[in-house]
Amino acid sequence: MTGLINWFKTIFILEITGEIALKLVPPKYKEFIAFVMKLILVMAIIIPLLNIKNADISEITDGISNGFKTYSKENDNVSQALYNTSDKKMAEKIISEDINSTAASYGLETVSVKCSFTSDMTAVSMINVYVKENNIAGNDNIDRLRTDIAGRYEISVEQIDIREAGESG
Repeated sequence: MTGLINWFKTIFILEITGEIALKLVPPKYKEFIAFVMKLILVMAIIIPLLNIKNADISEITDGISNGFKTYSKENDNVSQALYNTSDKKMAEKIISEDINSTAASYGLETVSVKCSFTSDMTAVSMINVYVKENNIAGNDNIDRLRTDIAGRYEISVEQIDIREAGESG
């Protein structure tokens, strides 16, 4: 019984260690760490099963393998969705702060900044900005801000929607 308890403790520790590693590594290594984590976890489960004497364990290992494939696929989908959501919020926050300071240099105050991203999260696909004009300069400030943002984020000016707060559209 003690061996079984130690086995569960080991699996739990491996799982926690893997989750911590996933949070600490740069995004480009997350997939590799997740793969290694699953491989270690599978080995931690299968090796003790191989020690069962005089038993046909092929059905057991096939069942475990199929279970892990299903779990892995579902877990990857959920993890990717959560990661993308977290990544989008952080990216949108950074872009919003950048646009706020840029708009201020044109005498504009941002009310709201919303971003859309490409499906692989490698680029901005659309930026929507609502601004209030501080009457420091003329009406061409919005056009100059649009051009500046397009240059910063390497997108066309058509992908940037800047409106004065209170405008409907």
